[in-house]
Amino acid sequence: MNRATAALPLLVAAFSPLAASRVQVPARAVRVTVGFGVDTLSVPHHDIFALWRSYLSSSPACTQDNTFWSPVERRQWPIVDLLCSYVYQGFSSFTVVHLAPAVGLDSTYLIRTLVASVSDSGRAVQPLALYRVYATREEGRWVLANALPRLTQHWNHETIGRIRFVFPTTQRFERTRAEKTALFVDSLAHAFEVSPPSTIEYYFTDDLIQTLSAAGLEFFPLGSDTVGGRSNVVDHLVFIGSSTNGEAYRHELAHVVLEPFLSSLNTAGLVREGLMTWTGGSAGLTFQQLMPGLKRYLDAHPNVTLESILTDPPARMGTLDLGYDGLAVLCKMVYDVGGLPAIRGLASAGREPRAVLDAASRRLNVSPAQLDLLWREKIVALSR
Repeated sequence: MNRATAALPLLVAAFSPLAASRVQVPARAVRVTVGFGVDTLSVPHHDIFALWRSYLSSSPACTQDNTFWSPVERRQWPIVDLLCSYVYQGFSSFTVVHLAPAVGLDSTYLIRTLVASVSDSGRAVQPLALYRVYATREEGRWVLANALPRLTQHWNHETIGRIRFVFPTTQRFERTRAEKTALFVDSLAHAFEVSPPSTIEYYFTDDLIQTLSAAGLEFFPLGSDTVGGRSNVVDHLVFIGSSTNGEAYRHELAHVVLEPFLSSLNTAGLVREGLMTWTGGSAGLTFQQLMPGLKRYLDAHPNVTLESILTDPPARMGTLDLGYDGLAVLCKMVYDVGGLPAIRGLASAGREPRAVLDAASRRLNVSPAQLDLLWREKIVALSR
């Protein structure tokens, strides 16, 4: 899971698995306009556009039950708008660029919308997302519906254990790898004494952009690295893009499985990600595989400390994420000494860097000054 770039500070909401259920940016008055050639006057275009405009103008909140949406999908997904945390981040300009019957779907219309930031002069437009939703008839009225089940209805589906793997028909499926991933879910839940979801829907392709497109997100600024994953912990959904490890991208699964463990704790973001990286790896690599790269970086940067990482973590460089990987080591150190109670204590220490480090020091029985030395020594040992 990659962090948002500094140039796009609001995107942290979309990149955080918890954001889908909790983070909301204060909304401004929403302006919904229509692009060239879009029919909003004829029947039923007028009613569908009015429905969509009303929904956008309501300043959608990801946590609320929403009567604009399909009752069938509301029963399936607690956060029914699956793109909520991506596209509603305080931007106020929405342009409907397409509204027309959906090809191959009865009584269904496709709506494509551009959400962007517009300068005060109106001359500069910075797009955040181009995305699609559908309008369909249910119980005698038009309601909104997600792209995901419609765009993946002809994909392959393989259920192994608690995981329902969904992937394009052209995608090769490595069953042995998938079986190990299904076992990982149960073993992780057992280790952290939580009940895993009965089903986790796991969508994967070779490219994260392609996977998110299947969810309806046709454009979103992911940067140059198209390998990665996203998770919706409340709806038990995982989206993966990886050409080499598609069935075994376990970082996002760890987010879903461990959410009951963390849900009541005030956990620092990097402690959360460190926990997921220790248990599920990152960037398609296992925790152990990440260690040599972490050691090389720290050898070349002797002034890096845990506090500096927690305060101002560097951007990801390839498969190295200093925040994720470094805090993963700290989580392992704490667990090795005190087990699950110690991890719970670290996760409940709060979000301030000093509070996190004080909690780690107490559980490791070292002074804060000694913590960094112990941490670096542990990384050397793990990288062998």
